[in-house]
Amino acid sequence: MIKKTLLAVLCLTMPVTDAMATINYFGDKDDPTSVTSFIGMRTGTNGYGAIGQLGIKPDQSHWAHNSFLQLKDDFETAHLRHFSLYKRSGTGLFLDAQHNNSGRFDVNRASLGLIQIIPVGETIRVNPAILYGETWTTDKQIEQRAFPDTPIATLYTFVKWQIHDGWFLNLVPQYTYSTSGRNIRLFEMTTQLGYNISPQTSMSINADDEDEVWLTIKHAL
Repeated sequence: MIKKTLLAVLCLTMPVTDAMATINYFGDKDDPTSVTSFIGMRTGTNGYGAIGQLGIKPDQSHWAHNSFLQLKDDFETAHLRHFSLYKRSGTGLFLDAQHNNSGRFDVNRASLGLIQIIPVGETIRVNPAILYGETWTTDKQIEQRAFPDTPIATLYTFVKWQIHDGWFLNLVPQYTYSTSGRNIRLFEMTTQLGYNISPQTSMSINADDEDEVWLTIKHAL
């Protein structure tokens, strides 16, 4: 199943290669897949935290790199997302990792896969990704009783819509499927509605499928 899905993603990237050669996918701090740098903070029903991103795009290299770090749940959860994108096609490697220590025991995951940047007109991007990895806990008692090391496949889609002037909407649906170990069939959705206060600063309200709501402020570097 994983091999077939990877092949489908690779086929999907072929028609957009020439189009991506003329698309600028740098510098948009409010696009989750844009190569840019910023710092920020977040606060809401799941506690307070911080966010930051470092974008590197060497002029002499065919590759651009983007590393995003989010701390939430009163700094009990750390989430790292890294993209390395081939500039001409917008195809890239995608690393996603998270350590969650906010519950009764820690939950960890790490996955590696492919992402494709797809512009759909001037105001919309739909960027699919597929990853394969593992989720686990370091609590040995929980691991033996209910949480063995579990291989997972995850389908992401990052959707960015520039609604009007400074307003934007981001949707990030994802579906995680376990291939063995724990039985995981998990759909998650994060929605972000924001406004650019200035070219350097934006503010957004965010919500997810667990009824968590939080405010995010970003400032470009």
